[in-house]
Amino acid sequence: MAKRIIEVSPSILAKLEGRELIDAIRVSGGRAVSAEIVAFRPGLVDGTNNGNLAATFGADIVHMNHYDVDRPQVAGFSSTPEGVEEWAKQGISLKPSDQIEDPTAAFFASMGFGITIRDLRNAIGRVVGLSLEVNFPGATAPRGRLSIPDTAERALEQGAAYLTLIGTPAHSPKILADNIRELRTALGPDPMLVAGRMPWGGSRPGMPDFMKADEVELQVEAGADMVAIAAPGTMPGATIEAVRAAVDKAHQLGALAEVSIGTSQESADEETVRRLAMDSRLTGADLYQIGDGGYSGVTLPENILSFAMAIKGRRHAYRRMAMIG
Repeated sequence: MAKRIIEVSPSILAKLEGRELIDAIRVSGGRAVSAEIVAFRPGLVDGTNNGNLAATFGADIVHMNHYDVDRPQVAGFSSTPEGVEEWAKQGISLKPSDQIEDPTAAFFASMGFGITIRDLRNAIGRVVGLSLEVNFPGATAPRGRLSIPDTAERALEQGAAYLTLIGTPAHSPKILADNIRELRTALGPDPMLVAGRMPWGGSRPGMPDFMKADEVELQVEAGADMVAIAAPGTMPGATIEAVRAAVDKAHQLGALAEVSIGTSQESADEETVRRLAMDSRLTGADLYQIGDGGYSGVTLPENILSFAMAIKGRRHAYRRMAMIG
């Protein structure tokens, strides 16, 4: 029988991926928690990284945004010589002759140039997933962040436990499904793929703002193992009933469902975060994610803890925080 993601040790979490990860989430009774971070943002607290903060405050999964496979970076780690050299080619460097104060030099060195997702996984003992940008005519994201087969393959090689594609009102359901299908064909059956939809960029006539039940079927048929749905209360129309219908559709099709706060409301007061978490819990999802809205690429650590305790209680939240080995 699969082990529950909410109970396994950090050393096991750091290695979970693909089908094993799907099973570990599925058997956790809707109590798995994910927290998002931004790859290039310095740690909210000096001397650490945002992934470590998220892990320490109760997240089973750390989800990475804005990571470029061509120029790996996880801020908060000491940069590698190779990473510094690669970023210098892009015009971002400090020359040995530069006259700067030691704290400034130390800050630059801690920007994590050359650090990969696998390095982060091993350091914090958590599952670490990655978002890729949907590829469509007019896409402006660099190649190292686009949802194309080469980038996806390299992301997995660099340690991504799963890959997420988030559609916005700029992407039709068909465009998102085509991206998922292309990656599934290229990567084969084993990697875990997530298809989601968020309202970033504003509404557009005729385009869905969040993933409803009818789109869930399209994305799962294209190859998505899990769908990501806006949390109830985070946008107009995202009622408990509407989100529950999308979650139910995913489950009927054998897929997992994630409910996510991704509208900067994750940085609201703790009472609001708890309310959003409890309303999300009523949808019956398998995984609950709190976004990276905050001061420096991660939401407030206290909100991650409040979110985790609302989703899985003190027992499982404290275990995750305290467990070592």
